[in-house]
Amino acid sequence: MSVEFSVKNKKRPLFLGYFGVMSVGKATELIPDLAVFGIDENAENFDKEAFLGSLLGEFEGIVLGIWGKSGRGFELSYDTEEESYKVRVNTPATVFDWVLAISYLQILSQRLGSDIRGEDGKIYTRETIEKFDYERDINSGLRAIKGHLEGGATVNHCYGVVRPFALNRAIIDEILAAQSPAKEFSERLTAVQYLDAYGANQRFYRANGEGEIIGSYALTQGVPTILPYEPFVEWQNLDFVKPKDVARWEITLVGGEGCDGGNESEEDGEASRYRVLAELDYSEFISRLPRESYRFIDASYILVEGLGYERLRALA
Repeated sequence: MSVEFSVKNKKRPLFLGYFGVMSVGKATELIPDLAVFGIDENAENFDKEAFLGSLLGEFEGIVLGIWGKSGRGFELSYDTEEESYKVRVNTPATVFDWVLAISYLQILSQRLGSDIRGEDGKIYTRETIEKFDYERDINSGLRAIKGHLEGGATVNHCYGVVRPFALNRAIIDEILAAQSPAKEFSERLTAVQYLDAYGANQRFYRANGEGEIIGSYALTQGVPTILPYEPFVEWQNLDFVKPKDVARWEITLVGGEGCDGGNESEEDGEASRYRVLAELDYSEFISRLPRESYRFIDASYILVEGLGYERLRALA
């Protein structure tokens, strides 16, 4: 579910067609501190300069937002057939996401000399778009999530600019019971995006190189880490791993004596270097994990505090 708006590109004089499509870099310059989310700048072959110089028409869409403030951001794309810029906002998005998207539409409209068109055909000016009832859209999305959960689903995931926010029936009921459900949802989803913790990546491998598929996580000594309470194949991996094909889940505990506080140095010797302390069945790990050492951040994920060497050894 989403809401999409379009702004027609500016025509050149004398029937010379339309002005050139903006590059990714130019698109981020329209609002201070605007950034692209959902890209891995640390990837081996990633060329940031080339990426920023690429035209928007080369992508299905890019997610824009402001670090520390955006919850889900908004998607910007260019439709080469319609010669229009498209701004798409998820349903439900956060209040800040909407405010930012509307500001972006206003700037596009001013620069291109074009009105803003809603997906229903309604025309907005730079002034009237400010009156768009985005809280109604947020609340509609929240009610849809409630209906999904009441229909038998146990969890609903809203994907943010950094990580998903998982809701169950208890959480959605709390949000809808708030004085402002839109504000409550916005605060909860945004808070989850910027936790001071490492979001553990799930990995998959085959036992003995060709056997059953095993899902794996890692927990490193002294590092506050976000982990699933009950692991599942996350959306970004569904294209190459089917949930039914995962035989089991495990977690690797990594640490070393003398490494607490991240003070490892060459002078400390071999004993202080990080190493694999244990490989555990994931459910067994959760059952051994002291309740005071973690907290739920939503319906699916927990934040495990940075555990010292002795506490990790006790889990092994």
